[in-house]
Amino acid sequence: MIDYDLDVILFSKHKLWKLERILEVTNLDKEKFQRKLEELNEKLEIRQLRKLEYKNEIVAIPDHLQNFEEIRFSINQKTFVLSEIERQALIYLLVFVESRTLSIYDLQNWLVVSRNTVLSDIKKLRKQLEKDKIQVEYSRKRGFYLNFENEKHQEKAWYFLQKLSEKNGCYVLSKFLNQKDSLTIFKVSRFLKQTMKQMELEIVYSRYISTLLYTSLLKARASKYPDETINEQIEALMIGMSDGKGAIPQDNFLYRIAFNIMENVMKLAAIEFEDFTKTFMALLAHLTPAYFRIKNHFELENVLLERIKNEYYSLFLLMDVALAPLKEQVGKISESERAYFVILFGGEIYKKKYSSKRLKAIVLCVNGISSSLIMKKRLENLFPTMEFILSTAVSHFEKLPKNSYDIIFSTVPVKSDKKVYLMSAFPEHREENELYNQLLKDYQLPGFVKPSAQNILSAIEPYITVKNPAGRKDLLRIIDKKLNHTRREGEISGVMLSDLLTKEKIRFTDKSLGWQEAIELAAQPLIEQHEVEKRYVQAIIDKVEAFGPYIDLGLGIALPHARPEDGVNQLAMSFLRCEQPVKLMDDVKHEIKLFIVLAAIDNETHLRALSTLTKILSNKERLNQLLTATEASEVEQILLKEEGEK
Repeated sequence: MIDYDLDVILFSKHKLWKLERILEVTNLDKEKFQRKLEELNEKLEIRQLRKLEYKNEIVAIPDHLQNFEEIRFSINQKTFVLSEIERQALIYLLVFVESRTLSIYDLQNWLVVSRNTVLSDIKKLRKQLEKDKIQVEYSRKRGFYLNFENEKHQEKAWYFLQKLSEKNGCYVLSKFLNQKDSLTIFKVSRFLKQTMKQMELEIVYSRYISTLLYTSLLKARASKYPDETINEQIEALMIGMSDGKGAIPQDNFLYRIAFNIMENVMKLAAIEFEDFTKTFMALLAHLTPAYFRIKNHFELENVLLERIKNEYYSLFLLMDVALAPLKEQVGKISESERAYFVILFGGEIYKKKYSSKRLKAIVLCVNGISSSLIMKKRLENLFPTMEFILSTAVSHFEKLPKNSYDIIFSTVPVKSDKKVYLMSAFPEHREENELYNQLLKDYQLPGFVKPSAQNILSAIEPYITVKNPAGRKDLLRIIDKKLNHTRREGEISGVMLSDLLTKEKIRFTDKSLGWQEAIELAAQPLIEQHEVEKRYVQAIIDKVEAFGPYIDLGLGIALPHARPEDGVNQLAMSFLRCEQPVKLMDDVKHEIKLFIVLAAIDNETHLRALSTLTKILSNKERLNQLLTATEASEVEQILLKEEGEK
């Protein structure tokens, strides 16, 4: 779509504009203006309309620019169709604005459907709104309007806005908001950009249109209901949709939440971050907008949710417990928002190490830090010998020193004397293969060229019989799937908890023990099986003495562990239940009844086992069974039952 930046000149009475004046009223630089002008003229040419003339830094505007919203969104009225979900969302949003009296006939015209369809959509919408105690009502004087008991009508407006497609749904809403004044949304856009400058923040590119349209909705409604305060909500929305890197409020409580989440991830995943400060600052940059989004019900849908749940299954489960400090402040956190945190930590937990000198690359994405982190992870898997030193938004590209990188991966064209590889934010297998083969060729990287599904089929087709064209497509799809099979994280490295805590590793004691004695006794089965060396147990004790009770998971469970290089021979775990609680660090605040010693070989292999333990911690009944078990067979049954319910 064409944005709203040029509206101020397109709908002006003046038909001749000096470039200097255009840049002044639009707040654009010359390069951006020329790019937007070129895009607009391309759309006008497609529709066989007169283009804007630009010569000697003078722009001539055509006399008639009718139905401009159709041009803006590339809409063809002959083929224009809204989905049922979009129609119901638009009915709510048009009624929400209440800028004019809306009748059934008006809704028919806006949605381009029959009377019966509108009536059916209203009926379904009313049913959907019942649980939120919002009614869509009608009177001859007011037309359709909302009747509600709380402020959920605004929250619901954001929810329905997310249901609109960037083309059809947003086209209707944009046309509706601009119907009385063609510059309505342009004025809101100018207001947002001025506010962004004052607040020193930047809204993520892919979230700007949603932010703009929602702010326009609020301002349109406020013109009729001035008592409804919207300024705080708009500010919260802007922070929530920002990249988290600007001068936005970072109160002490957000720092504390970020630190507690970091501690939880390290405890629950039994890992240490190589650069704690770098990871902490990345978390804080994500946490600040996430806090404002979730608290104010501006949560985002995550298009990669199912893929993240599949590929990072164990970490996804662990993250639910790790985010407890944030949940205490904002309430329930959706799976989509949780997945963004998984992306953030997943890059650190699953990254691989190579000692040789590597090419350095940066990842640029118009959709901001979350999408570029996903791209970065995908690229690290494709090119493990390459070092990805930065993941950033395109807007920060020019600030980077050129000697800090060798290659650029980007979702949009950028000018650079370095090699630039264009790719999608969420590339398909074919695109990944082409990118992989191209870099191998350009830089002679170690590896082998991956053939395409088509190449393989072409090679074997002379020796097989394909029954029909449809069968050939199915065969191509199957080959492609096998070539690019992304295994679930649990399939790759996930050893189950019941595989590690076998009968000989589960022990009980009724003795009164000091915390060092308890750790030594708990780790004894691992020493006996030569899975760890004696120095590993001492390393655990030394770390507790140096860093405090970091192994306390809460609820009477401790997870003693040290680093793999401290004496781990293979992945292993052992279990010790103490009848008499053990005071960790001799502190009554850290009473432990259950010690589960972990010997990890890397950052990820044990995550599946720990995700099961985390689920047990979240299940009061099963946790109590574990804490009161008296025989190894009981513990084994509890673990098997938990794993069987995944």
